[in-house]
Amino acid sequence: MPIGSHMKDELGDYRIAAVSTLTADVPAAFPGGPAHKAGTPLFQSSLVQNESDELISFILPSSTAMALNTSLKSAMRANEQRSKIEYRNVITPDGNGLAVTNESNGVLFDYFEECMISVTFAFQALELFCNHSISRHMKEGMEIKRKKGRLFMSPSELERQLSTEEKLALVLPKVLSKSTPKGKQPWEQYKKLKTARDSTIHMKYTDQQVLSHDTLYFQFLNSPDVTIYPTAAINMLRWFTSENVPRWLEKLAFENGI
Repeated sequence: MPIGSHMKDELGDYRIAAVSTLTADVPAAFPGGPAHKAGTPLFQSSLVQNESDELISFILPSSTAMALNTSLKSAMRANEQRSKIEYRNVITPDGNGLAVTNESNGVLFDYFEECMISVTFAFQALELFCNHSISRHMKEGMEIKRKKGRLFMSPSELERQLSTEEKLALVLPKVLSKSTPKGKQPWEQYKKLKTARDSTIHMKYTDQQVLSHDTLYFQFLNSPDVTIYPTAAINMLRWFTSENVPRWLEKLAFENGI
C-alpha cells in the first residue's frame, strides 16, 4: 500500500508496537503528577527490573517489525557484498565455468551469512505475526485435520503445535476474516522463502553441494536480489492486513520501495 504524508508523524520510531493519541485533555492523576493535552501520543509500555533492583520502563517494540527490519538490513548488506565478489574463468569437468577468486572468499562468506540472517528473520516475522494474531484475536479454538481424524485445538495449542504454513493457510484466514493465501502469488513467494529458511536452519551436508538446484548455496548464488525474501514476508503480511495496515509495515515497505 502506498504510504501517505500521514506517515511523517511525531509518534516516534516506526517499530513501536502500538501508538495512539489522546482525544481529550487528561488531568494529573495525583498531586504533582503529569497532565496531558489532547493529541499527546500514547504508547504501550512495559517495566523490567535490573540487577540493581531499579525499575526500567520502555516503550514496547513490535517484534514482527524488528524481525522484518533485521531481514531487510541483512538483505541489503548481502546485495552489497555480492557486488564485490570477483570471479575468474576456469575449465571444469563439465565445461567452461567461473570460480570465485581466493581474494573474494571472505566477501563470499559474508554474503552467505547475510543471506542466512535475512531468510531466517523474514520467516520469523511471519511466525511472530501468526502467533500474535492468534493470541490477540482468537477467543475460541478450531478443529484441525490430523492423520487420526479432526482434532479440536485451543488458541494456545494452535500456537504451539501448528506449523507456520498451517497457521497462514488455515488459522489466520479464520482469525482475521480473510481468504486463504494458499495458491495465490504471495503463497508462491512464501514457499521460496520457506525453502531457503528450512535449508538454513536445518542445513544438511548435501546443501553444500552447489550443483543441485535444491541446495542452499545454489539458491543464494542465483538470487539476483536478496530482498526477495523479506519482500515475500511483506507481501504475505499485506494479504492479511490490507484493510488495516500497521504503521510499521507501511513505513518499512515505503522506505524500501516494496
